[in-house]
Amino acid sequence: MKNISTLLVAFLSLLSSGSVKAIYFKEDEPVTKKYTYQFLSPYQKHLFEAFINDEIPTGKKIAEVLTNHTSLRSKTRLAEALLFRNKAGDKENAAEILTWILKNQHRDENTKIYGIWKTNIDDDKFDQNWREFIGCELIIIRHKYSHLLPKDILKEIEIGLVHAARGALKRNVGADYTNISIMSAFLMNYVGTEFKIEELKTAGLKKAHDVFNLFQSHKTFSEYNSPTYYGVTLVAIALWRELAFSPEIKQMGQTLEAAFWHEATTFYNANLKNMPGPYFRGYGMDMQKYFSIMGIWIAIAVDNEKQAPIPPTTDGPKYGEMSNIAPIFNLGLSIPKADLAALKAFTEPRFISRTVPNKYIGDSLKEVTAMINKDWMMGGVWGNRRIWNQIKTGAIHWKTVDGDVAWLLVPGNGKTNVKVNKTDMSLYLADTKATSIELFVSVKEAIVDSFADKVWTLPAMTMNINTALKRKTVEKIDAALFEKDQAVSEHCSNVIKIVYEIPTSWDASKPLLEITPKK
Repeated sequence: MKNISTLLVAFLSLLSSGSVKAIYFKEDEPVTKKYTYQFLSPYQKHLFEAFINDEIPTGKKIAEVLTNHTSLRSKTRLAEALLFRNKAGDKENAAEILTWILKNQHRDENTKIYGIWKTNIDDDKFDQNWREFIGCELIIIRHKYSHLLPKDILKEIEIGLVHAARGALKRNVGADYTNISIMSAFLMNYVGTEFKIEELKTAGLKKAHDVFNLFQSHKTFSEYNSPTYYGVTLVAIALWRELAFSPEIKQMGQTLEAAFWHEATTFYNANLKNMPGPYFRGYGMDMQKYFSIMGIWIAIAVDNEKQAPIPPTTDGPKYGEMSNIAPIFNLGLSIPKADLAALKAFTEPRFISRTVPNKYIGDSLKEVTAMINKDWMMGGVWGNRRIWNQIKTGAIHWKTVDGDVAWLLVPGNGKTNVKVNKTDMSLYLADTKATSIELFVSVKEAIVDSFADKVWTLPAMTMNINTALKRKTVEKIDAALFEKDQAVSEHCSNVIKIVYEIPTSWDASKPLLEITPKK
């Protein structure tokens, strides 16, 4: 086994006062990085400047980029990035952005709907999650850069934070809403402590315990294996570690951060620069071809463009996620040494199984299995019945001769359970009313004739197929429609859809389809 930092947990000793004693005994201390603009590496500075230049193109004034269609969340992070850099004119531009952000918060004392920022200015819609996202960024700004901002803006930030924290208390998201619940706990406890509002302080601490205890139950978060939301979770945990007033929350943050980085790197394939399926919330299939927030964290951690799992240019899909570079640099990095090494180079083949506490329709505990080899990997989930295109029920990834990553997708349509062992992927019937199942394969140069009944002969990969089902269709489909329908952000140049018919009264204990990849 790879030489990982041994994490022996002495935990779940809750004192009558509610305090937590949570200690990780480690072979070595984590790698920690505190970032300042002046001491960013050339690659890190390139990523940072590219983000600012994309947000404020040359020749544009700040007022010109504060449009009706822009993201208030991204613009808050832009202000945060400008204050982090603090070159001539940056603090003035940041102040202008913050004034605009604070004017676009909804505060309704009558209905007690607090602290919601507009999604886009012109449609008058509000996203309740913006409380946590924008509120936490405002805490970073106020905490670190009060000396750079006018008093009237600071006062408005404080008013906005109290409104946002009260709104978070009223909404009271569950601990299983992973990324939002971690931020919500921090927001409420921080604001409650700073402004002496006891109910917020207490509610934030309680939610932090709920989140921590849920993770400890199976050593997994409910939003499992999401290249996007894993990145948000890391930002949220870093808030606990770096800025929490509560010693308990700070300790829980340090504990969660070490454990979570290890879980993420165990599931990450540094050779393919990807995580295998399943994705409980996924916006793409190849981290190298769209900007995921976890990919941004990894890029900063490895500090090497060749090892970074993000597109090489700013025109990649979901580039707006690069705004997360601001909180990442402001909060810093803390990662076990062995896990940092695992982000840089593939370690060894490994079979993984996880139990995930998750309230999506289906089983309350969902079972994940995955096999990770150097040049190919696969994974699936058993127990999900939620129909949602962000869910990728199963996937196989492999590297082609030209270094590209090809993949097979089992969509999140609630029809199937997927189980993986070291050699095979098996699909079982989850929805007894289903009359067909669909698979999608994206690989350059594959044609319909590549998919015979028993063997799929694909570039750099052969898949042996064992099934009693009748194959209904094999066809090349419109990639743009596929991307939209299946929530895949990156462009897919060649997508083949395979459909099998399911006989009535199928025995759900028998696999519908067994796939054996041969690399």
